[in-house]
Amino acid sequence: MDYHHTLEAPSGIFSASMRRKFLHRRWMWLAAVLLFLLSFALWQWFGTNMTEIRTNAEKRTQVTLPDHTEVLLNTGTTFRYRKLFNDYARREVWLNGDAVFQVPEQEVNTGHQARPFIVHTAGMDITGAGSSFRVTAHRRTTRVSLEAGSLHIHFKDKKLADRRLEPGQTLIYNGKDQPQVQ
Repeated sequence: MDYHHTLEAPSGIFSASMRRKFLHRRWMWLAAVLLFLLSFALWQWFGTNMTEIRTNAEKRTQVTLPDHTEVLLNTGTTFRYRKLFNDYARREVWLNGDAVFQVPEQEVNTGHQARPFIVHTAGMDITGAGSSFRVTAHRRTTRVSLEAGSLHIHFKDKKLADRRLEPGQTLIYNGKDQPQVQ
């Protein structure tokens, strides 16, 4: 039989390609289900393990973290931290807005040297212990004023070098240009 001149094809060709399509669809469906389950698990982990505080336009809020760090949240601020704050090697918080931090030098519960205290903003990560400072972070613009202690500033823009602030200094970074220290 000359297969070039007829519309018929050998019966094995369609069944093999149909099997491949069926198996391909089955694997794609399984991958989609696994991706959904992984996304849901991550959402549950990060969504339910965080404490979020939002201040309205009329009220300031005082927060004492489990390590005895005092935080004064000004109006219109969103502040997040892990519910199990003391169970992690680093004490981390996330800020969008304006807050004043009083970070103890030693951890009150243990008396040991304090673990790093990190404030994450859109444009930088601010690390300090035994410090008193203010952070104003709105979108990409961040202003950090240090009263006491010292701070290490790590910029998320890899082209910028890390900075250290000393008491009385203020760093202003707009997310585009070089940061200015005053």
